[in-house]
Amino acid sequence: MEKTPTEIVSEMGSRLLQSSRPNKGSLVKSLREAATTLSQIEQPLVTETVSKKKALKLLEAELRPLKKSIIKHDLLKNRDNDVSLLVTVCVSEIFRILAPEPPFEDKYLRDIFNLFLAEFSELSDTVSPYFSRRAKILETVSRCKCSLLMLDVDCHDLIHEMFNTFFSVVRDHYQQNLAHQKNAKVQQRKANTQQAQQSLFNDILTIMTDILKEEASSSLVGVILENLVKEGKDATPAANNLASSLIKNCTDTLEPLICSFLTSCFMEKDSIQSNLKDSYHEIIFMISLNAPQILLAIIPNLTQELLTDQVDVRIKALNLAGRIFAQPNHCSGEIYRDLFVEFLRRFSDKSAEVRMAALKCGKQCYLANPSGNKASGVLTAIQERLLDFDDRVRTQALVVACDIMKSNMKYAPLNLISEATERLRDKKISVRKKAMQQLSKVYQDYCDKCSKGYLTINDHFEQIPCKILLLCCDKDCKESWSHNVELVLSDDLYPRLLPVEERMRHWVQCFVVMNHIHLKSLNSILSQKRRFQSELRHCLTILREAKVDHNVEEVKRKQKSCFVKLSSGFPDTSKAEDFFHRLDQMNDSSIFDALTLLLDELTFTKAQTIREKFLERIGANHQLFDFLRILSTKCAPTIFSSEHVRYLMDQLSSSTSDTQLKAPFIKLLLVILNMFPSYLRGSEKQFLELLEDDDSVADELTEALSKAAPYISANFSDYSPVLEKMCLEGTRSRAKHAVSAIASLATSSEKSVFSKLCKKLRDSLLCGRKIPTTLQSLACVGQYSVLAFDNIYEDISRYVYQIFQAEPSDNQPPCDQSSGCCNSCKLKIYGLKTLVKSFLPRHGQVVRKIDDLLNILKKTLRSQGLEGIKSCDDTGANVRLAAAKAVLLLSRKWDLHISPELFRLTISMGKDSNAFITKTFLTKLQKLLMENMIPRRYACAFSFSVSGPCRDLQNDSLRYINGFIRNATREARAGRDVDQRESLTDCPAYMIVFLIHVLAHDPDFPSEDCMDEHVYARFCGPLLSVLQVLLSNKEIAPFLCCILRAIKRAEDAVDACKTPRLHILADIGSSAVNTSKCIDATSPQAPRSILLPSSLFMERVVHIFRSQISLHDQKCQEDTPAVVLEDGDLPLLLGNQIETSMTGSTEASKNNTRCSKKRTHLGLPEKSTTTTREMKNVTSKKCKTVEGGEHISRDSTVSLRTVESEIPKKKLERHSTCSKESAGASVSNNVTSSKPSGVVSTLKDTSNHGEAIIGQRIKLLSPADGCFHHGTVERFNSKSNSHKIAFDNGDVELVCLDSESWETLSHESMGQQEILRKETESFGSRVPEVKTKQQKKKMPTKLNPTAGEESVSEVTNTSDNIGLRRSRRRRMS
Repeated sequence: MEKTPTEIVSEMGSRLLQSSRPNKGSLVKSLREAATTLSQIEQPLVTETVSKKKALKLLEAELRPLKKSIIKHDLLKNRDNDVSLLVTVCVSEIFRILAPEPPFEDKYLRDIFNLFLAEFSELSDTVSPYFSRRAKILETVSRCKCSLLMLDVDCHDLIHEMFNTFFSVVRDHYQQNLAHQKNAKVQQRKANTQQAQQSLFNDILTIMTDILKEEASSSLVGVILENLVKEGKDATPAANNLASSLIKNCTDTLEPLICSFLTSCFMEKDSIQSNLKDSYHEIIFMISLNAPQILLAIIPNLTQELLTDQVDVRIKALNLAGRIFAQPNHCSGEIYRDLFVEFLRRFSDKSAEVRMAALKCGKQCYLANPSGNKASGVLTAIQERLLDFDDRVRTQALVVACDIMKSNMKYAPLNLISEATERLRDKKISVRKKAMQQLSKVYQDYCDKCSKGYLTINDHFEQIPCKILLLCCDKDCKESWSHNVELVLSDDLYPRLLPVEERMRHWVQCFVVMNHIHLKSLNSILSQKRRFQSELRHCLTILREAKVDHNVEEVKRKQKSCFVKLSSGFPDTSKAEDFFHRLDQMNDSSIFDALTLLLDELTFTKAQTIREKFLERIGANHQLFDFLRILSTKCAPTIFSSEHVRYLMDQLSSSTSDTQLKAPFIKLLLVILNMFPSYLRGSEKQFLELLEDDDSVADELTEALSKAAPYISANFSDYSPVLEKMCLEGTRSRAKHAVSAIASLATSSEKSVFSKLCKKLRDSLLCGRKIPTTLQSLACVGQYSVLAFDNIYEDISRYVYQIFQAEPSDNQPPCDQSSGCCNSCKLKIYGLKTLVKSFLPRHGQVVRKIDDLLNILKKTLRSQGLEGIKSCDDTGANVRLAAAKAVLLLSRKWDLHISPELFRLTISMGKDSNAFITKTFLTKLQKLLMENMIPRRYACAFSFSVSGPCRDLQNDSLRYINGFIRNATREARAGRDVDQRESLTDCPAYMIVFLIHVLAHDPDFPSEDCMDEHVYARFCGPLLSVLQVLLSNKEIAPFLCCILRAIKRAEDAVDACKTPRLHILADIGSSAVNTSKCIDATSPQAPRSILLPSSLFMERVVHIFRSQISLHDQKCQEDTPAVVLEDGDLPLLLGNQIETSMTGSTEASKNNTRCSKKRTHLGLPEKSTTTTREMKNVTSKKCKTVEGGEHISRDSTVSLRTVESEIPKKKLERHSTCSKESAGASVSNNVTSSKPSGVVSTLKDTSNHGEAIIGQRIKLLSPADGCFHHGTVERFNSKSNSHKIAFDNGDVELVCLDSESWETLSHESMGQQEILRKETESFGSRVPEVKTKQQKKKMPTKLNPTAGEESVSEVTNTSDNIGLRRSRRRRMS
């Protein structure tokens, strides 16, 4: 019969008990057998208590021999590991079988618990073969609650040790990751280990929980809290989890102890001996995660810390509160309501550091519970800090707001987006930079999510690039933002790999929300990029030519100039200029080639590839890598490209595109093409279809086409019908751009289209169809094709003159509210514009006479119905305004034909009674002056409004005149830096000369018997106002005294009766200047000589012999064809130079007139030249009375002959010759010769002679001033079909003689050439006074004319000549 396990254990115990000293082998064998057998014994299953007790007694009797043998042999204290383990197993099994009664007496329990603790400490060794036995022991102790016996026998030290042991051996059951394990056996083993660890954690937790629920102590709480917040190498997540679990399970027993400890940390921190006193904030946080109700008594203390005066304490408490409220799905805000209220108040704490800490905490709170009840309060507090008075707080709030937006863009608060984008306009630059950086990242994430379909396009996010663009409009900021914004738009705004189509979707949506300010900023950035690329192309050309150009100094000067201009396109100009010089020194042609490729590339994708390869080849370690990265960005089409244009054209042509986005599509297309018209290449067909179909934006599309025409490849025949229709039936704006597009698209063989178009336009005009549009088309055709317009000029001019002679109809429609003009006045204005533009061609020269047009303008400005010119009373001011603008525009090329009276009438628009007319005129004048499009003398018109009654006009005029002075001074200074010379006529102070002349001829000039100073003061207000502005500039102030003194020594060349007025005004100006006491007439800056315009002023020597001149004219008029000078046309030969000494005294004035060697534009007939002998026949001309009724000869030779005894003979001869030739040219526009071959000789206008005329002397007729210029042909360039001519006045030009009027001068001897050369060198110098033969002649010092400007005689011989433009021929140094 088989023995039961209890019997086996009993017999084995008996044998072991009988053994006196068993050896280890037999002992281990017996204990192993006993442990195995005990594991098979279960407690009796009897449910009755009495029966169970009896059954347990029977079991206890069976197990007693084993217990006695263990005690007898002192096995509880055996130090052998194997024996100790087996004894512990046996004892734990005995506890299990006999539970709940303790199987051993109390005196043995301590030794037993020591055995348990010894085995528990080995539980960390999970790979040990005994791990399963030790885990079984732990499980038995846990299930039988053996640990409670430790409390009964007062083993608190063992309990403390056991707690520490458990925290050290516990491991997370989820630490092992089985996903990467491929072996099934390994996976199974790992799974078993995880299961064992989980069971181990649960058993430990049960044991510790039983003890804590039975009897908790402060020492055990210390152990728990220490492991709750432990950090470092000894800390394990499992220990932290165990401590957290204990706090959750034993809240009731632990709460008093924990609260007592934490209260002591708040109140008596210094008296606490525990190391945990410095970690009480961390303890509070961990407890709030597991048992927040424990802290209800502690939170008031934490709230009090938020109110303390110590900033560091408040920040620590704030961080703790933020961590508490930042737990996801946590109701801390509801539990600790008072703490949350005080937490929100810290966002407005008096300390900036506290507010910044609150923002960081607020971000965590909102991100943890974006939809929680307290989220709105936190969000409001964050938004308020975006307006904080401290820039550091605003910056932190901005970062927090952007992080919130990026966390959940789909539900990002709209108000937060708007408030954050407003920081781009912050008053602090640092905040703006941070805003641009952070918002760019937000917009990148937004675009990326939209491209992946996670988001739809949102107008609030599209406001980000719009607000970034506004940085360019900040005039108060000293730092230039346009360069930074350009780089942001190129590199930072969109993800690098975002397709062009996605980029354009966002750009179109941006244009939906953009206003005119945003568009202005974008245009500014694109214009800046275009100018930079153009300048870089020019610079690269110079760098390539430098290799073959031997003029090193000139090349270096050009390079420096280019580098300065290019560096202005970088945020740090000084560094950029240095980088350009270093790049030049590297002389790496591959870099220049790569930049050229980027400049020529039109597609975004290819440019991006080229740029990436270029930067990869350069390498990030290159010394100029960052600079080249920015430079390549500016070169490439990174913002827009031809691909962007193609996308827009495809969308506009597609029938499936959103019709509501059509307007933004077209607006964006026009912005791109206006700045980069070459991007239209490849989309010509779609553009033509759009031009034909969409009439609503035809004006803008036509303008874009006019700019893009030179860059696209399109058949003119395709565009011709629609463009011609626009010229005949479109708006004026459309017609203007249509003509421009025709001029660009038509090839050389198709230029006849203008002739055909002119005939159609003439017929349409005469038939009265679309008169405004037709006149506009005709005006533009006249600018592009002079020959075609000349064929119909008589018909057009006759029609325009009929418009001016037409009586205003009584039943005509009322004035247009938008323009303030009736139809009659509009037609007059359009007619004027047509004629004016026809005299300002873009190519070629006009040979028509301009006198009739100038007469019309003069009579219009007089506001009188002279010779049939009619205008309605209400809108005549608009016609006068148009006439004044026309004079300004004509002065660009025809200034020499503008008479003094017409000049004065134009200037008088500055004091027109209509304030709107005056403001419009001054605005146009200021624009033309700042662009250097007209002579500077017209700036004197500002003075009348500066002293006028209208305050707005005063402010505008003062701003305009100050801008003009700054610009003119800067240009004069730049000219001095380059040429080391200066010209007085370029000085802003020189406009005083013209202002005084205008005032002297003013009909409101005070009468001679007026003695009222107030009358003079009011009348001289313009003069005094301008003097006040000029005197504030120390650079130009020294010229004023000399100018005024020169005027006092001159006479009026228009009307001698006005000379006293000139002197009165000069005296008043001198008094004002002297009163200011800011000018020293002896200053080295004061000029030694002053040049006055001969059309307005003359020297007194002319006045002395005026009667003799008149007599001589009468005597000679019988032999010479009459020349009638109408409407105050003035002599152009008389030059005046008044020398002022350093002490202010002046010597006698000398007539120093010269023939102008500078060729200026006069619009002369095709042939006008005379020989020296023939000129003598023209010297006697009958002159018409000039305003004052006195006769003045056009040929100053007559006056010079009368003083022949006082002036050296050589001077007279030279002066006479030059004066005669110039006189013949000057009046050629009005000469009516009875003998065509008598006065005017035939010039050569033949084919080019090539190298045959090299070395010969020729004279060349200038189409600018009608004078002949002598020179020598030095060489011939067959490639350009041009000759290099060295003129006697020192100029060197490349001239194509095929298109010029010239003839050879081979009969001139070398002696004559040498004499002419010497005279040219002394050209413009003063003639010394003749005193005695013994006295030496002294040549006074004089201002040297700058290179390319007028010489002395040029100023005196060419009217005011302030606005002379340099020869349009290409000059050579």
